[in-house]
This record gives sequence, C-alpha cells and structure tokens, in this order.
Amino acid sequence: MINRIRPRLVTFDVTGTLLMTKLEENYIKIGSQHGLLIEPRKLARSFKNNFAQLSKEHPIYGKHTGLGWKNWWRMIVHNVFKEQHASVSTDTLDKIADSLISCYSTSKCWYKYPGTVDLLDSLQKKNIVLGVISNFDQRLESILEDIRIRQYFTFVLTSYDFGKEKPSLSIFEEALRLMQYHSEKEILPQEAMHIGDKLDNDYFGAKSAGWNALLIKHDNKLDASKVPREDVFKNLKELQRHFD
Repeated sequence: MINRIRPRLVTFDVTGTLLMTKLEENYIKIGSQHGLLIEPRKLARSFKNNFAQLSKEHPIYGKHTGLGWKNWWRMIVHNVFKEQHASVSTDTLDKIADSLISCYSTSKCWYKYPGTVDLLDSLQKKNIVLGVISNFDQRLESILEDIRIRQYFTFVLTSYDFGKEKPSLSIFEEALRLMQYHSEKEILPQEAMHIGDKLDNDYFGAKSAGWNALLIKHDNKLDASKVPREDVFKNLKELQRHFD
C-alpha cells in the first residue's frame, strides 16, 4: 500500500488539525468587555452561516475582490454581533473586531491539540521535511511563531499569499516547488503526504494531486465513510504511532 512508503515531505493543515480555537468563548469574552452579551449557540450558527456566505462572495478572505483579509474578518464580526444586537454602534463593533483580529493573530486565541509537538518532533527526527498548506490569511506565520511550532516547518503556504486555496491542484504543486527550492532535490507527488481534517480540501484535494493523504478526526463528528479506514486517525497520538 502506498501509505506504507515513508514520505519525504509531510504537509499539515493547521486549524482543526494542529491547532484549535474556542470560538464561542473568545467571542463572548471580548464581546462582554464591550458590554455586549451574546448567546453561544446563536453565535456558533451565525458565525458558520456568515463564514460560508462571505467565502462565496469574497473567496480567499477577499484576496481578489479588493476587500482584503482584515475587512473580511471585520465584516464577519460585525454581522455576528449585529444579529443579536441590532442597534449596536459601528464604533463598538469596530473595537470588538479589532480586539478579535488581534487576539487571533497570537497564541492567545489558539491552542495546540494534545500531541502536536511530540508528533512534529518525531517526524523531524526522521529527517522528513515538514510544511504547512492552509486556507488561511496572512497571520499564520506569526501565530505559528507565537505558539512555538514555526521552527518545525520548512515552508508555510497559505491560500491568501498564494492566491489559490485547497483543494486546488496548484496549491499542492506549489508545495512541491517550495520543497524542491529549499532542499534542492526533486520530489514526486507520490513521495509527499498531506494531513488534515477536511474531507474535500485536505484528503481528496491531496489525493487528486497524486499525493498520499491521511485524515485526522480529533473525535469530531466527521463522516469518513468514503475514506479507507487505515487512512483515518482519531488524534495526533494515534497518528504518531502510525509513523513510528
């Protein structure tokens, strides 16, 4: 089986794979600092809907529509809080948005999944080149620095900087190009592996680029029935055992 060949390059998705956030907790905390109380369940639903809608209207965090990632997130925050506080002032919403944007640029709003450092450590010791392929905005480098895992990765490739997002074939091709650039050795798609938590973006995106792929569930209610059982892992510790 192809996954049994040890890869020369392993790339990771970030959010939902290596890092998690407590969205409701962070939004509620910062909202309440500005006098706005919000209902967590409504917030979660509202965030999901607004995220999906804005991703359609302004894909890749507004990269190509002139909106830009900062205003993209500002719109999300405005919409989410306005849905529960219709008469709130723009000034208050701007302050909340600024606080959230800045919190989400650091490790304050992000947490490593258990086993993240152990896994990256053990892969690095096996002399496997590690990289990141993430549908993320320009803050990712500084987040990874702040949470102290940036040093594991030879490159960090974000959809915002590259201008295309997973599952696009071109972002996986760009990762191979970056690996070749840094290691000065050619690499074939079948020598690369991508690990993530999204079926289409991560698993099938990598597979259609000719890569190997593994899916991480983190005990989420992810329907992985279309994926061979040996490619699905409950958590990072289980994944590390697979590589060992």
